[in-house]
Amino acid sequence: MKLSDKIIILRKQHGMSQEDLAERLNISRQAISRWENGSATPDASNILQLSKLFNVTTDYLLNDNFKSDNDLPKLKEAEENNLKQIMIYLLTLEVMVLLMQFMTTIILQSVFFGVLSIMPFVALVGGFEYAYKKNGKNENETSAVFRKNFYKISAWLGLYFPTRLLVTAAMHFYSHPYSAIIFEIMVVSTYLMLSTIVVLSIEKKAQI
Repeated sequence: MKLSDKIIILRKQHGMSQEDLAERLNISRQAISRWENGSATPDASNILQLSKLFNVTTDYLLNDNFKSDNDLPKLKEAEENNLKQIMIYLLTLEVMVLLMQFMTTIILQSVFFGVLSIMPFVALVGGFEYAYKKNGKNENETSAVFRKNFYKISAWLGLYFPTRLLVTAAMHFYSHPYSAIIFEIMVVSTYLMLSTIVVLSIEKKAQI
């Protein structure tokens, strides 16, 4: 991607007109126009100002091979490491919620507290989505893959106990006696079916 194209994209991402950018850089609008149509190139001082204004590196601006700042090797590696740490933290929280659900649903066998134990999981996933959307301007392929994988893992971790509660509620309407083994088979089969459907939906949506 050429420097002229990058300036256009960054300017529009920040909601600036050519006049706005010219005013911020203390130059004429015609100079911005020449940069964007490729007939002129910003000097070193203007490159530095663009870098600070748009919060990108000068390497990204000057290297046509970089489609985004995330293509810089060190930055990309650092971002991947940060995402791995975030994933570990989030999954640790989900496992803790899972243990709480196990205690309320299996040990205490309380439907009320079982339902309440689902709320922290929902709040965790909702908080993640809110933070992701809020930081959406920095979305890239790496963060999109991270988001997809997070939701796929969360589906497998988070659907078992809600499924168990649903099956328990449904079985109250079944008048014939049934064994504990039948109940567990129904729970597991329903859980596997729902989780598979959700994961496939996540995959499909990620490809759109």
